[in-house]
Amino acid sequence: MLTMLSAAPAAVLSAAPAAAAPGADATSQPDRFAQIVIDSMTPSMVTSSSGSTVAISGHVVNTSSRTLRDLGIRLERGDALTNATQLRSALAGEHPPIAAATDFTDLSSDTLGPGAQASFSITVPLSGTGGLQISQRGVYPLQLNVNGLPDYGGVAQVAGSRTLLPVLSLPPDRSRAASYTDPGSGDASSVTPGLGADGSVSADTSSPSRFTLLWPIAAPPQLAPGALGGNTEPVRLISEDMARSLSPGGRLDSVLAPLRAIADAAPPSAPDPNAPSSVAPAPGAQSGQTSDLARSMCLAVDPNLLVTVRAMSLGYVVSSDPSDPTSPTVPGTGQDAATTWLNELHDVASRLCVVALPFAGADLSALAEIDNSGLTAAALDSPADVVDSILGVKSVRGLTIPALGAINQAGATLLEDTKHTTVLTSAGNLSTTQPQSTGAYRVGPLAAQSYDEPVTAALAALGTDPSTPAITPADQTVDLAAESPLSRRQAGIGALAFAAVDTPDDERGDSEQGSVAPTAEQPTTGRSQVVLPSLYWSPTTDDANALISTAEVLLGSRVATPTPLTSVVDSADAARADARLAPLPGVGPVASVSVPLPEQTATAMREQADLSYQLQGSLVSSADVETTPERYLAPLREDMLRSLTVPARAGAATRTRLADTRAQTIRAVTSTLDRMRAAVTILDPGGRYTLASERSPLLLVVRNDLALPIRVDIRTSAPHDLDIGDVGTIEIPARGTRQLQLPTRAETSEAITVTISIATVTGLPMGSDIRLSVHSNAYGKALFIITIIAGAALVLLTARRLWHRFRGEPDPADADRPEPDEQERLLAAATYQQRRRTLHIEEVHSGAWSDDAGYSWPPDPERADDAGSVRTSPGGDGSEDPGYRHTDPGSTDGPTRGPEPDEPEPAENPTTPAEHSSTPPR
Repeated sequence: MLTMLSAAPAAVLSAAPAAAAPGADATSQPDRFAQIVIDSMTPSMVTSSSGSTVAISGHVVNTSSRTLRDLGIRLERGDALTNATQLRSALAGEHPPIAAATDFTDLSSDTLGPGAQASFSITVPLSGTGGLQISQRGVYPLQLNVNGLPDYGGVAQVAGSRTLLPVLSLPPDRSRAASYTDPGSGDASSVTPGLGADGSVSADTSSPSRFTLLWPIAAPPQLAPGALGGNTEPVRLISEDMARSLSPGGRLDSVLAPLRAIADAAPPSAPDPNAPSSVAPAPGAQSGQTSDLARSMCLAVDPNLLVTVRAMSLGYVVSSDPSDPTSPTVPGTGQDAATTWLNELHDVASRLCVVALPFAGADLSALAEIDNSGLTAAALDSPADVVDSILGVKSVRGLTIPALGAINQAGATLLEDTKHTTVLTSAGNLSTTQPQSTGAYRVGPLAAQSYDEPVTAALAALGTDPSTPAITPADQTVDLAAESPLSRRQAGIGALAFAAVDTPDDERGDSEQGSVAPTAEQPTTGRSQVVLPSLYWSPTTDDANALISTAEVLLGSRVATPTPLTSVVDSADAARADARLAPLPGVGPVASVSVPLPEQTATAMREQADLSYQLQGSLVSSADVETTPERYLAPLREDMLRSLTVPARAGAATRTRLADTRAQTIRAVTSTLDRMRAAVTILDPGGRYTLASERSPLLLVVRNDLALPIRVDIRTSAPHDLDIGDVGTIEIPARGTRQLQLPTRAETSEAITVTISIATVTGLPMGSDIRLSVHSNAYGKALFIITIIAGAALVLLTARRLWHRFRGEPDPADADRPEPDEQERLLAAATYQQRRRTLHIEEVHSGAWSDDAGYSWPPDPERADDAGSVRTSPGGDGSEDPGYRHTDPGSTDGPTRGPEPDEPEPAENPTTPAEHSSTPPR
C-alpha cells in the first residue's frame, strides 16, 4: 500500500503527471511511519453547481519511534473506476496507479518527533494543469501521499490515505468550453455527450439506476441463553452493550436518528454538495425528493433485536455467567433507553417500508445441516410476524435476505423446500452468461436478485466500529485502521454513487491524451442498485446523514430512480435469465467463511429442538398464568438460532469466538431442558408399600414445578401377579401437586417390585423412575377356590335340611343324637353365668368351689324354682341374694351367708381353684 517516492520524480509528475506516473521511481516500504487524518473534504461529490476546486484539510501524526524530516504532501488521482470490485481493490492495492498528481506542499511543521503531529491544507483545481485533471463523470480514487526522511532511512512515503471522489457532473470550465460543439451543427462525431457551452458536464440521466436502499437495524445477540419466556423468569442479558447502543449517541440510536426526519417528512433544505464532508448535510431534499427517498428506502429489521429491546423495556438483569442460566445477576440500567428507542422505531416504521431479516442472522447452511422444520420455520417464517406484531406494520413478504450476503447449494435447497423462492445475494455468488439490466436471475427454482458486495464493504467501514464483511476477497480488504473516519465516510459516499454515475457506454478519456475507451461489459447487477449495508454496521449520525444526502442528490438529479423493495421482489420473480450459484471470487465456498457446524453439534441442536416441541405439546394454557406454551418455550429455540449467527466480519478470530458462544448456548439450553424435565416427577413414598386387600388402590403424588399445567401419563412395570390399571392422561396444575389412585389387583401375597415412571402425552419421559416394594394381603386363587367350595357345600346342606323339614321327616343327621339328661336340661335353662360356672366346675372334676361373688355349686334345690333358675334373695326384688353361697353336694355345710357388714372381711384364700377343689372345707 505504501510507496517510496523521491523528490525528483515528484517534480516530473507535477509537470506531466499522466505520462510520468507509470514510470515513477517507487520502491516498497513495508513500514508505516505516520498516519493521515482527514478533517474535511469539499465537495464530497462533484456536481455542476459545486466549485471548481477540491479542498482537503487535516493533520499528520507521527506513529513511529523515529523523527521524520523534510515532510511534504500531495494529492494523487487514479483512473475512474470501471466496475464495482474496484471500489475496494483501488483502496487496498500496494501500488495504486497514478493518473494525475499535484506538487508537494509543506506541512505546518517540517519535522515531526514521535507522537507529534502537523496540519495540512490542500486546494487543487478539478481540471487543468496542476490539478486533478478530471473532465468526465465517474468515481475516482484519490490518495494523499506524505513523503519524508525518517531517521536511519532514505526518502520514503511515510504516510498515505486513500478515498473516493464521485463526480456526478462538472462545473463550467474554459478549456472544455473551447471544445464544445453545438449538437445542432450536424457534426455528431465531434459532440461530447453532456458537455455544455460553458464547459460544464451534465449528469447522465439516459439510463438511471434503479435505486433501492435497505437500512439494516440489527444487533448481535445479547440475551443470555437458557431463560424461559412469558415473564415467568427474569430477562437476562449477557452485558450492558445493548443499553449503551440504544442510549443517545449509541450505535443503534445513530442508525435510527437520520430516519426520523425522513419519516416525519419535514420541509427540508436542499443538500449542499459543496459543504465540507466533516459537516454532515441535514437529510432532506427539495419538494418531492424526500418522497422519492422514502419510496426507495426499506428498513431491514432483525426480529431478534425487537424481541430483546421489548424485553428490556419491561425490566431485565445482567448475568454474571451467560452460560449458566442460574448464575447471579445485577439489575439492568437500560430499561428507559429501550422504551424510548422502541417507541421511536415504531413511529418511523409506521411510515416507511419494513422487511424482516432471518432471526438473529441465522446461517442458512447451518439450518440445512440441522434439518429441523421447527427451527427453520422460526428462522424464516416467524420473523415477519414478529416484526409486524411489535412494530404494528405489515412488512414486505416473499424475500429472504441472508445475513451472510450469499448462499450455497444447501441454503438454496432449504429455501426451495420451505417455499422461500426469492433471495437477495451477492453478484459474486452468481455466474451467468446473460447479464440482465434488472440484476435478477433464475437459479433453478429460486429467483435471485443480485447486489454489489463491495458497496456493502464500503458501508461496513463507516463509524466507530468499522469492519470488513466475511465474504470480502483478500484483494478488496482495506486496512481500516490506517484510514480516518472521514476518509472511510468519503469512500462510502463514492461507493453509494458508483452505480448511478457509472452509466453504460459512458466514454471516459484520458485527461492528457484524450483517448476514448469503452466501459466494461454490463455487470451482473445491471442497472439495478440494491444497496445492502452490513447488518451490524456502525455509522455515526454524520455518516448516516451523509449517505442520505448523497442518495437524495442522486434521486434529485435523476441519475437514479426510486424503486420500492416490492418492485424489486416482483422483478426478481419475473426473471427468466439463468444463472448458477458459484464460489465467491477470492473467497471460495460460502461455507468456508461460516462457523463450522460439526455433525455432533447439529445432532445435539436437533434433539434440543425436538425436546422443546415435545414439552410445548404437553403444556396447557391456564387462566392463572398469562403466558402460553409457545411463548414459554420459544426463547429456548430462539437461543439456538442465536448460536447460528453468521460472522459479522472477516477473520478466524470471529469464527472461533462464535463457535465458543455456540457451545455455551447449547450447554445452557440443555441445562434448562433437563431442569424442566426434572421439575415434573413422582414423589417417592419410600420403603415398603402394603395393600390392605387384593383390590386396594396404589396411592401416589405427582408434582409439577413448571409455570404451566402439564398433561402426563403414568407408566408402570410390574410382574403378572400384580395388575395395575391405567388412569389415563392426567393434568398436573402449575407449581402444584396431585394425588392419584392407581387401581390394582393382586394375585399373590408375596412382595412385588413395581417400577413407576411419568411421561408427557407427547411421550417425553419426565423426572426419575421410582421403585416400590408392594405387599398384599391377598391369598390368591387357592383361597378363592376354597371359598367357592365352602359356599356351595353350605348351600347344599341347608337345602337338604329344609327338604326334610318340609316333608316332616327327621333329618338323618340327627338320628344318632342322644337324649339330654337332667343336668343338660338344667343347663339349657340356666343363665350364661350359671353355665360358665358349671363348665368350670366340671373341669376341676371334684370338691366344692365358690367364686368371688359368693356362689357355690351345685345349687340348693330349695333355692331353685321349677324352671331351674337360682333362688332369689329374700328381699323379693328378683335378684340373686348375694348372701347365699352354693356348696358342693358332698359338703355337710349348707348354704351359708357371707359376712355381715359389721364383720371383718375374711382373708383372701391364696390357694388356686384346683387346690380349693381337692381339699373340702372343714
